[in-house]
Amino acid sequence: MRFFLFLVVVLACVALTTGKKDKSKSKCKKLEKKINKCFKKGFSPKSLEGCKIEDEKIKKRRAKKCKALEDQVISAGCSIKACKGPEPEPEPEPEPEPEPEPEPEPE
Repeated sequence: MRFFLFLVVVLACVALTTGKKDKSKSKCKKLEKKINKCFKKGFSPKSLEGCKIEDEKIKKRRAKKCKALEDQVISAGCSIKACKGPEPEPEPEPEPEPEPEPEPEPE
């Protein structure tokens, strides 16, 4: 009976922890969708770098809402596709060292 109760508790804990992960992903998707609308309206974020922004003028009220969204995105730890920085250039491969020539055998 104790084993059965222990098993139920463990399964309940596992179910709760896996359920939380899915909610955070959907939350990030919703936040990304909303902040992309802000970028299209002309909002330029201060904390997020490398975002694609449209050249429109944004109203103060809308800017305030977009700033709050930016703070939510940062606190949730979401990565925004529109804010990906330029890809780093790959380092050039070092040239292989030339092999030393074998010394001729003395006769």
